[in-house]
Amino acid sequence: MKWKWIKSLQFKYLMIIFLAMAILPISVPFISLLVYIPALVVEDPAKKSSFSGSIDLEEMWHKEAKSLSEENENEIRDKLQSIKKKHPEAELFWVDSDGVTRDTYSVENKLPEKWSSSYTIQFMKDAYDADPFTVVAFFENNPNNGFMVIKVDRILLEPPIQRLGDHYTYIFIFVNILILLLFIFLSWLFFKSIHKRLLRLSHAMENKGDNGIPQTVIVSKTDEIGQLEDSFNKMIQELEQSNQREQKQEELRKNLIANLSHDLRTPLTTIRAQLDHVKEEVKTIKGIEALSSIDHKIDYLGSLIDNLLSYTLLSSKKYPFHPEKTELNRFIRKIIAQWYPVFEEKNFAIQLNTIPEQIYWDIDPQWMERILDNLLQNVIRHAAEGKYIEISLISEENADKLVIIDKGKGFNEKSEKQGARIGLTIVDVMVKEMKLTWSIETGDQGTTITIKHHKKV
Repeated sequence: MKWKWIKSLQFKYLMIIFLAMAILPISVPFISLLVYIPALVVEDPAKKSSFSGSIDLEEMWHKEAKSLSEENENEIRDKLQSIKKKHPEAELFWVDSDGVTRDTYSVENKLPEKWSSSYTIQFMKDAYDADPFTVVAFFENNPNNGFMVIKVDRILLEPPIQRLGDHYTYIFIFVNILILLLFIFLSWLFFKSIHKRLLRLSHAMENKGDNGIPQTVIVSKTDEIGQLEDSFNKMIQELEQSNQREQKQEELRKNLIANLSHDLRTPLTTIRAQLDHVKEEVKTIKGIEALSSIDHKIDYLGSLIDNLLSYTLLSSKKYPFHPEKTELNRFIRKIIAQWYPVFEEKNFAIQLNTIPEQIYWDIDPQWMERILDNLLQNVIRHAAEGKYIEISLISEENADKLVIIDKGKGFNEKSEKQGARIGLTIVDVMVKEMKLTWSIETGDQGTTITIKHHKKV
């Protein structure tokens, strides 16, 4: 833990910056060694200078001129040829005491055949501190005699390191650019690694398993992102444990509801059977009304148990679902025919509106019948005072609609029969499972329930 900060991303990036700043000053002597030493050790013979320096050249030239006599032309010619052979890059010529240009070797500029005094003075003036380096030496060290001249490019008289100066500048700039590119490349690799790991963590969050929980990731390093990955894995483990607990609790709840529904049905059946025997013994009006109320409560409790069991089966995906192409006009008429005696007994005004053309919905007929049974049962229980129900089938351009209208006090009105609305919850689950949509508009003047089947474009 004490040295844990060394593995952090911040420390790693600071090290990259530190190395970049440290390499720049170190690169100056390193580049010098890199450039000069190979150049000195392996120097191209064709480019190797034969001169050791300007002072040595000047001393050598005056010494040779002093040892030569103008009268011995062959000796002068032989000496100049010998020097030219030793220093092929030099320009050589000599002028006699009469000002006549004599032997020339590799002279680039045109020389006069006859040198005047003024030309000679101007030549010496122009040659002073000029490039090429020019040395004029009189024979026998006597100004009254002729003279000989040597010209050499100044760069050839510089030390080898100095001759590499121009190349060194370009190489130094190149190496500095190379170091900068290396820093950029290392930074890119650093941030690419971070981006790759974050992207992998993002994909792990998005890709969920069958249980709806993302998969864990492999923690490759112990830096900040590694700590984030470790925390992510711990969160996934906690979610899985929580999901397992919820699944166990949900299974227990479903089993409890299923067992409770089964256990309640048996006594309800017994109560109803005993109630039928009691009806024969009760003769008073109040007794008959009480028995009728008990009978209705048994029916209501039976329907609640049915809804509770159905919801349990739906939520556990165990309720049979078999969709098929169903003609809705005929289907609605059949359902209303089954409910007609019930509404007639309750003195409801019933209005059924169908359409001439056939309409087909891809639905499970049993599920649709259960939906309508729940909705119509709600009308009888909660809108009985309105004494009105209207069922309409409407075909529009984009959708077909099944509309149920009553004139009760609406769902917002408190009622002793209101319950937990499990029936509507079952309707919602079934409607969505069959790819339908539905809506409820309720108020003091009544309730309108619309079920839509959207047409395929």
